[in-house]
Amino acid sequence: MKIDNKDYKTFLIPGIIILLILIITVFVLKPRFSLTVENRNRLLADKKLLAGLTSKLATLEGLAEVEFSDKVDVVLNVLPSEKDVPRNLSVVKKIALNNSLLVSDISISDIGEIATTSSKQKVVKGSVLPFFTLDIKTIGSRELIKNFIKQLESTAPLMKITSVSISQKKADVTETSLEIQAFFLPFPKTIGKPEQQLVPITSEEDKTFEKINGFAFFTDEESLPNLPVGKENLFSP
Repeated sequence: MKIDNKDYKTFLIPGIIILLILIITVFVLKPRFSLTVENRNRLLADKKLLAGLTSKLATLEGLAEVEFSDKVDVVLNVLPSEKDVPRNLSVVKKIALNNSLLVSDISISDIGEIATTSSKQKVVKGSVLPFFTLDIKTIGSRELIKNFIKQLESTAPLMKITSVSISQKKADVTETSLEIQAFFLPFPKTIGKPEQQLVPITSEEDKTFEKINGFAFFTDEESLPNLPVGKENLFSP
């Protein structure tokens, strides 16, 4: 059977056209369609991000700058962003002196690296904040020790008495060993993703702030006492 050229062209030309359509669809139209969809999704994401940032900006502009700055200063004074061992020691000594207590020994543990920013912070199980520990021994009456504990836990920076042990050295001399946790909280490494919402301050956090706002604190200008610390014979004449 002989195929006429006309019949051959009748089948060939439509086949070529269909092939060209497929090639154009796969290599031209499909990538452009995918790019259009990608650009549309990106535009929607950018609009959503812009709306979130606009909302954040409105919230931040609604804050009283001076009041907010003052509150930050109070919080950082009570809960410092870095380990400040000298300050903690100075406050302990000052309060001891104010209560007529004699500090006979001080040791520090759980300190890790002094440079807070260069070390990984380990939070002890059961504690929400990193801390280092001061172990001190004082000489004085039990009533004075009670006043010391009360004042220490309401004075900046934030410290907590976790252990108290009392021993009678002489009839009129009481030695008290105290374990003190000194807290700090390093700044976060990032300020969060732009799309993350601002977390509003809760009523419980407001109550916490009011409590720490009443903390006493010693200014840098105040002279701090030079109390005897170490292996001294406190009972020698």
